[in-house]
Amino acid sequence: MNKKTLAQLLYLLIMSGFCAYLAYESWGQSVAYEHRITALSEKLSMSDNFKSTSKKVLETLTIGWYSGYTEDLDELSEQKQRAENHDLLAHKYTKLFVATLVLMFLLHIFLQSSISLLALLLVTVMALVTGWFAPILAIIAYQDIPVLGQTVFQFESKSIVSALFKLYESGQVMIAVVIFVFTILTPILKSLMMLLLIISEKLHFSGKSLKVLKSIGKWSMLDVFVIAILVTYFTTKSGGATDATLQIGVYYFTTYVIASMLLTYLITHKK
Repeated sequence: MNKKTLAQLLYLLIMSGFCAYLAYESWGQSVAYEHRITALSEKLSMSDNFKSTSKKVLETLTIGWYSGYTEDLDELSEQKQRAENHDLLAHKYTKLFVATLVLMFLLHIFLQSSISLLALLLVTVMALVTGWFAPILAIIAYQDIPVLGQTVFQFESKSIVSALFKLYESGQVMIAVVIFVFTILTPILKSLMMLLLIISEKLHFSGKSLKVLKSIGKWSMLDVFVIAILVTYFTTKSGGATDATLQIGVYYFTTYVIASMLLTYLITHKK
């Protein structure tokens, strides 16, 4: 093994390891955000609101001697701040992941090697897997709380995988099948074809794999279209008193779609 190959293998390990760390952290922060918001919504339930009102009256009557209401507000404010910090960090790690992947594509212009393509494929698959399990949509209901302002009191998030189970359990089998095919099955097949083409340049089936990859590539943008359908479906289900916001899963999956298209172009034009 020459020094050039060794350096490229080191590049693969460093870049893929760093991106794996970013993907894991962003997913972990998004899960932490979900847990914080869920705890906050439970705290702001009707029964707790009744208790809070009672504490407010008692605190007013005792002219501040009893501080239970103020303590509750401080606790809610702290939980809200922590939730916002988790959400901020999740998006920060996601942006760093995307920026690192863009940098890797730029570096490939100079490296022009199979190991560089393999590194790009590994990171692209990381984006895909994170896009499957990270939340893509948060359905949020707000309530005006004194001092805190507009605060979440009902929260539900959906990832691609959890949405598939939800659709299946609710009897929307055809929608679930379409989403499964275009967001899970097709990307897996496409990634396997790209892997075969990168590591098996001289094998007899590389030509067939190339044809299959080009055929799959024609349907690439359908991935995003299907995600749009999924988001629209759950947004309309959320009702008028709630709001639906996109989460990091959408950005990871969209990153996978764009990166896989670019990677397909690089692989097919190398052949």
